[in-house]
Amino acid sequence: MAFESIQGDLDKIEELLSKGLSPQSIAKKLGYPKKYKTIQRYKRDVFDVQAAASEAWEEEKAKTTEERLEEGKVRIIDSLELLNLAKLRGWQLLDLNIGDPYKTAGDEQEKALSLGSCAIYWDLGTKIATQAIRQEQEIAGDDPESRKADALEGLGESELRELHKLLVARRDELGSEAD
Repeated sequence: MAFESIQGDLDKIEELLSKGLSPQSIAKKLGYPKKYKTIQRYKRDVFDVQAAASEAWEEEKAKTTEERLEEGKVRIIDSLELLNLAKLRGWQLLDLNIGDPYKTAGDEQEKALSLGSCAIYWDLGTKIATQAIRQEQEIAGDDPESRKADALEGLGESELRELHKLLVARRDELGSEAD
């Protein structure tokens, strides 16, 4: 093997190279400063992070629009599945009732949920469920802001100019009433 003198430290060298340390500082850190040229050769010949990143970028640029679209859909579907799990957890917390039996970890004795515990769980369940629903609507484009944006997008140029004139006239009208 070409790198026998640093063989025992390759894991550490690769870790430090990936963090951006220079071969000189790595050699010094490992206690053999004269081996920096060997580390430099190892970086160039075997562990070239820059070349690997460039290669990955070239592969990414070579993807078709359909491939990128498919990857985007997968990420959105994964997000929606995670939000469904969050909503389920929220509903489970909202479904708890005063007096429901439970056991704590490491405790064999069954206890009953108190009003205070239920109130905490209900509050948390409400927050989890509503936040998950809100995020799901944002992803689906069904939240109030998306609907406003869609409505404005649908207006033609002349309609927008007319709307702008009406708003300016109303502002001027309100300004003159204040005087």
